[in-house]
Amino acid sequence: MLSELITNQKLAWGESFKEFCDAYLIKLSNNAINELLENKNNLEQENQNAFPILQNEILKIKHILLEEHGFIIIDGKSFEAFSRKELQAIYIIISNFLGVLIPQNIKNEFLVEVKDEGKSMKTGGRYHQTKDGGSCHTDSPQWKNTPDFIGLCCIHPAKIGGVNKYISAYTIHNLFIEQNIDLLKNLYNNFYFDKRGEFKPGEEPTIFEPIIKYENDRLTFRYLRDYIDHGYKVENKELTKEQLQSLELLDEFLDNKKNVVEYTLQKSDMTFFNNNWIIHGRTNFEDFEDSEKKRLMLRVWIKNT
Repeated sequence: MLSELITNQKLAWGESFKEFCDAYLIKLSNNAINELLENKNNLEQENQNAFPILQNEILKIKHILLEEHGFIIIDGKSFEAFSRKELQAIYIIISNFLGVLIPQNIKNEFLVEVKDEGKSMKTGGRYHQTKDGGSCHTDSPQWKNTPDFIGLCCIHPAKIGGVNKYISAYTIHNLFIEQNIDLLKNLYNNFYFDKRGEFKPGEEPTIFEPIIKYENDRLTFRYLRDYIDHGYKVENKELTKEQLQSLELLDEFLDNKKNVVEYTLQKSDMTFFNNNWIIHGRTNFEDFEDSEKKRLMLRVWIKNT
């Protein structure tokens, strides 16, 4: 277990990091946009070799995801000259520069719509199918092989709310060390995570994994509280008093705005973040009545290569 404070401010940051928007709010260069415009008719072919300028800029972004503060937002104003179909193709090209897209469910879908489908996590829905806020988490904590990077492309923001949240697991880890290192130890032990029905015949309905690992000088974090609570119900087991205390303190840290950078994604904005240690979430949101204007994000899961 890592028992020392992480003092690297590129890894451990809080709400005040929002002031340094130049570090995470990125505009593609005019040369990269012109390169896309010149190949506008061929975007859907997703030929990565046709975009060397864009590739170079995305590789710099990848360095930020791996070695610096772990998340970025690409300003959607860069894409004003492109249709939705073209924007989606550009999004996939950028994602492929970051690594390899992986399926997000047993349907083998590589691009998933994040929108309110009238479901609730309390009744078994997955987070991306609801308009619920809170539940700051990492994606696919119920899978053994989790994605390294998450991408979201904003097609439509919500009428009200739906503010994106970014939290550093290193910051949360530091807070445990400072306030209760004994409760931190529990998070290094295994917990049951419910697979939410996303498993094949013969497979277990849960996985049993720690929330926190520290290996090769890297912190990794997996978490979605509802998936743990349901995991223990599926297994007909109960969380211990000590486990509950650790989870309650963890949730308290995640809910504290001092630890969170917030940003409201606007039309055509893209965000990418390191799923191994960037904990993310959103606020509750209210949609427009017009179905064509309802909040819609396109999500990708990416393995680093």
